[in-house]
Amino acid sequence: MSSVKVAVRVRPFNNREISRECKCIIQMSGNTTAITNPKAELNSKEAQKSFNFDYSYWSHDETDPAFSSQLVVYKDIGEEMLQHSFDGYNVCIFAYGQTGAGKSYTMMGKQEEGQEGIIPQICKDLFRKIRENSSDVKYSVEVSYMEIYCERVRDLLNPKNKGGSY
Repeated sequence: MSSVKVAVRVRPFNNREISRECKCIIQMSGNTTAITNPKAELNSKEAQKSFNFDYSYWSHDETDPAFSSQLVVYKDIGEEMLQHSFDGYNVCIFAYGQTGAGKSYTMMGKQEEGQEGIIPQICKDLFRKIRENSSDVKYSVEVSYMEIYCERVRDLLNPKNKGGSY
């Protein structure tokens, strides 16, 4: 088990990007993600940069055979983290990126079949596993859901902190 795993996910274009006829400058092959600089000269060093990650998820186009659904992301990341927690480890899933990058969608999803994010799927499987396990075992479940925005930390599970911060 590695202490830290890094995943990258490419989201679909939003309406603004579609209306501006934006071009996708990202390609994925296995766990390698390549970014093309459209302003660089074709064969220059700056034309394309490649990065390797533990997981690379192509969610840009649902019609693409390489499309990664919410379930695919959960099966890779969520199930593993849940198993580590049952093995006695503390786990953390940290979503990072600019506003509009798709962090909330990946983590929470939508309340539609097949659109649930990592958090609701982990919760469902967590309590299913607790129910299925031996009744002589006691469980303690603690969850934190924080947002860091403009260098302010907000507890998303505390309704009193709506708009407030620590």
